[in-house]
Amino acid sequence: MFTRILWTQFKWTRTLLAASMVITFAAPSLAWRIGASVSFGTAPSALELMTGFQPVGMILMVTACLLGFLLVAIPWGSDAAAKHVYALSLPIPWRRYVGMRFGAGALTLLLPAASLWLGALVTLALVEIPAMLHAYPGGLAVRFALATLLVYAMTFLLQYLAGRRAPILLLTILLTGVAVVVIATAAGYGAALNAIGRALTEWPGPLAIFSNEWKLLDV
Repeated sequence: MFTRILWTQFKWTRTLLAASMVITFAAPSLAWRIGASVSFGTAPSALELMTGFQPVGMILMVTACLLGFLLVAIPWGSDAAAKHVYALSLPIPWRRYVGMRFGAGALTLLLPAASLWLGALVTLALVEIPAMLHAYPGGLAVRFALATLLVYAMTFLLQYLAGRRAPILLLTILLTGVAVVVIATAAGYGAALNAIGRALTEWPGPLAIFSNEWKLLDV
């Protein structure tokens, strides 16, 4: 049963997955083209390498957020267009179907993460890395996978709890958050907001994976 659900998940999102694999594979090389002051084949300094690969973090963070969101939105839209006939026709309870759908989507996240790892290895092979720097292609790929999984899980929870009302609920949450921040800041509770922000974005906060800079090379 899980194999069938995994196949439908892949069928509905294969274009998205293919595009994400191209982006993640090219991200290290693209970042180098954007941020480097020297070209491939030369011997850059440690500072030039650190600066050259700096844009890779932003490229991957944006990709992770979009990919995690769309991996939920596209299958849900396909299912909803057919009035969830496929899900209702399966001889399993709805809760089990939702769990399998989540697992199937999470499993497909391995494809762009693996593509990122391969792209990083290829790109690093084209530059000379000083002894003081170390490359972390595997660590960057794992971080990308975890960040994408986090966005995917949050989107999945919202979508499958709220259903068609998910966009309205998301907009309500965003507007409420903005209103709370504005009112709390005006009332002099800026320090409390900063403390809450640090609790969310610093380890072991749920959004800590997005707070630190994503680096392919480091000391």
